[in-house]
Amino acid sequence: MFKKLLLTLSALTLLTAGAAFAGDTEWTFYGVGHVSLNMLNNGTDSQLGLTSNTSRFGFKGKAPMNEDFTAFWQFESLMDFAGNRVSTAIGDRNTFVGLKHATAGKFVFGRHDTPLKALGRKVEFFPERLGDNRSMTHGWDRRLSEIAAWVSPDWDGFSIFAAYMFDQGNHYDMSDEDYEAMTAMSAMASYTTEQFMFGAAYEALSAGFGEWDEDTDKWGDGPKSMRFAAKYTAPEFEVGGLFQTMSYQYSDYAKAIRDWNASVMGLGGVYHVKPEWNVKAAMYIFNDNTDAVDNAATTNRDESDTKATMMAFGVERVFTENMLIYLQYASISNGEALPYYDADVALAGNQAGFGTGGTWGTWDDGEFKDPSGFSLGAVVSW
Repeated sequence: MFKKLLLTLSALTLLTAGAAFAGDTEWTFYGVGHVSLNMLNNGTDSQLGLTSNTSRFGFKGKAPMNEDFTAFWQFESLMDFAGNRVSTAIGDRNTFVGLKHATAGKFVFGRHDTPLKALGRKVEFFPERLGDNRSMTHGWDRRLSEIAAWVSPDWDGFSIFAAYMFDQGNHYDMSDEDYEAMTAMSAMASYTTEQFMFGAAYEALSAGFGEWDEDTDKWGDGPKSMRFAAKYTAPEFEVGGLFQTMSYQYSDYAKAIRDWNASVMGLGGVYHVKPEWNVKAAMYIFNDNTDAVDNAATTNRDESDTKATMMAFGVERVFTENMLIYLQYASISNGEALPYYDADVALAGNQAGFGTGGTWGTWDDGEFKDPSGFSLGAVVSW
């Protein structure tokens, strides 16, 4: 049903664009080229290499339908300047069609970032680089397919962004009696002025995204996350941060579904030394909320053993609105107990947008190593 609706809207958008006068139809070719030379250390070995960090290109356009409705569309894909991307599938980024109403807002259908992710991007000062806060959010920055979303109008600074992902069962064997629907809902509310931004978001995945326990023949509840973010903007500087909670269920060694939760919080900022020079810094702490009640293995652990801390520092030289270079350093310090719950944190992992999105850290001889790295990069947009 959803695919038929998507095809219908796509055809409607194209027909509308074709029927409109040439002066009324608008489209744009845009993109970002982002390449960096990196010296990375995973706690054991060092490596010098070149990465293409979420370099991308796209087409977007709009066409009026009548006085109230405007059709719009976007097609976006990754570009690989360094040859280290695992996949560069066509249309693998935000690709959608939609309708905009003069007073009712926008309706989007296709593939898009979730509202939870969109809120986190508002307070990110190291986008697609070492130090991106997505390294710490444990995978809670998703781009979902088969999505229907609504973006409200701007009500004097207040806005809502809500999205629902339809069942992804077409990717699996629907005849399996143990099949559990893979759906998701995500919503964000924010208030924005020239100086302040504050937002809250919630995302819930269905049990199909959870864990199946073969011994009890039971699905755990789907993962859930809540995020709060705020930002203050002044002429000389900007500062922002977020707080996020995450809850999961997993199958433990006693063959029972157990609860597990974690949180992350942090701050980042930029100081505009001059119009062409920026100095940046950020610090985020991931907390695997375990104690002796959760598992006997943590009885003799200090609280710091279930935490990870990321720090990032950088300098930018801005040449034009569309061109800059930067030099930065980032590191992560992992607690000794983190790997027990599969909560270890890796530099530039978890959808951080850096390089291939791979991990820089290693589990070796009973100790999780602390990754770090320097990065010299250039960003060009058009």
